[in-house]
Amino acid sequence: MKLFRKRVRHHAVTGLHLTRQSLSAVSLDQQRGRKPRLTRAECRDLAGDSQLEKLLHEVAPGGKSPVTLVMPEDQYELLLVDAPRVEPSELRAAVRWKVRNLIDFHIDDAVIDVFEIPGQQNRPQGQAMMYAVAARAREVREYIDLIEGADLNLQVIDVTEMAMRNLAARLDDDVRGMAMLYLDDQHGIITITRQGSLYLSRRVETGIEQLLREGRSAEQQIALEIQRSLDYYDSHFGQPPVASLRVLPGLDAQETLLATLRESFAFEVETYLAEDVVTLDFTLPESHQAELLIALGGALRQEEISL
Repeated sequence: MKLFRKRVRHHAVTGLHLTRQSLSAVSLDQQRGRKPRLTRAECRDLAGDSQLEKLLHEVAPGGKSPVTLVMPEDQYELLLVDAPRVEPSELRAAVRWKVRNLIDFHIDDAVIDVFEIPGQQNRPQGQAMMYAVAARAREVREYIDLIEGADLNLQVIDVTEMAMRNLAARLDDDVRGMAMLYLDDQHGIITITRQGSLYLSRRVETGIEQLLREGRSAEQQIALEIQRSLDYYDSHFGQPPVASLRVLPGLDAQETLLATLRESFAFEVETYLAEDVVTLDFTLPESHQAELLIALGGALRQEEISL
């Protein structure tokens, strides 16, 4: 079983983002040569798994419109590993061998996919790196059955970091390189992308609840984690400095966090705005905007990851 499947080009696409607390869904109309148009965006709180299939019927259009599901962050692991020096036909088996001691479940129960980091012929330090995504095959199968059982045309199961990559790739600053920050209640994810490729991802232990509880000290901790990510990017990948940082919206402490980050970095720090990358026929709901943007990132996916 592959974690990712091929996306076939359609005008109408749907992105879903599932967390333990909510289901977010967006629908896009994509016409060649035009800015994608967001036709629907909805987020529903989850009271339990039993209502998930019902909500899928309510928030996502059925039929042949392709669907991308962005998995909950706690149900997969994104691992930066040394790229095996093997033939392409042997890559999947070699990566499985490398990650077997890095995941908290048996490798025989894992579905693995990989993607490369470009331009590593100029890498300052040694061995080329690549990313491996590992998830439990049983859970992936459950998501496939759930979504197809709701009469939806599932095309891709994706991960949050790649959805963030897709969001970044739509901005001009991604040509030079940019950082992005997404926070949920308990944790956060920092990504650094350039020219449509994910170079670095870091998960942080500071989330929205700690940010609201501890204020400036939590903001400074987030700034420190971003700086560490930038330092690693600079030392390991030999790329130019990033042009900007975008913070996904919807935080009660959004402006104070932005102020602290602007004090910490010389580059531009702004909120990521959906209207910069899609045409909106309506105003996004105030709550769950970050989750809706992750769903949007899933819908904006354009390529296949496969071996």
